[in-house]
Amino acid sequence: MAYITTNDDVQLAYQSFGAGQPIILIAGYSGNQATWTAQIPALVAAGYQVITYDRRNHGQSAQVTYGMRLSRHGMDLAAVISGLNLKQPILLGHSMGASTIWAYLSLFGDAAIRAVITEDQIPKMLQTTDWPYGLFGADWQHLPAALAQLPTTKLTNLKLSADIKRAIGQHFQPFDFKLNAPLLENSALQDWRDVLWREAVPHLFIAGGQSPLWPADHAKVLAEMTRYGQYVILPEAGHIPHIEDPTTFNAAVMTFLSRL
Repeated sequence: MAYITTNDDVQLAYQSFGAGQPIILIAGYSGNQATWTAQIPALVAAGYQVITYDRRNHGQSAQVTYGMRLSRHGMDLAAVISGLNLKQPILLGHSMGASTIWAYLSLFGDAAIRAVITEDQIPKMLQTTDWPYGLFGADWQHLPAALAQLPTTKLTNLKLSADIKRAIGQHFQPFDFKLNAPLLENSALQDWRDVLWREAVPHLFIAGGQSPLWPADHAKVLAEMTRYGQYVILPEAGHIPHIEDPTTFNAAVMTFLSRL
């Protein structure tokens, strides 16, 4: 495991596999690099340099009591890109990993990015009159209850393969939900729709048809919101399609990448 140190002195653990067009894989809230075990070999075989990293307070990265906001996570992603001298990387993020990408794009734009893939994440987690896709359908009044419910919610719908369960189990890292509650709260208050409207790179939205967090048709809405948007819904997957149905997920990603 190698490390990059951010400008606020946090060590981020990362790994790099293969060579070619770089693609960065970013796990969601409480997840770590091991969740991409089914994607790394496929992408490397297709000629990509695959970079995975653990966001601060996740996996093997440093545990700190500061930087509990998405803007800081966007800065951390920028540190990975610059620290590894990556040129025109593709960004693939699951759940809060997707929000991390939007935070990065909000701060730095997309001129240095080749394409974006986001997986089962909405740009606004609070349901309002102009946005019907909130977390558990929560509005301002019900948001605290929704956030409290999230850590105990079963996120998957399909049974995971023995290989994926073994890989994730072997690299298990404890996650402090209480310590990181401010990060989840900060994420829940964001609205990244203005970032999507301004995007000028291809963007694939992937959703799980059985996601317990929000309706899957958000992916179609978001694809229509962006200039070069596409979408795929995995009908039987829950919130984590890339570990629930990696074959279909990988095929969708490869089809999108082949068109760039």
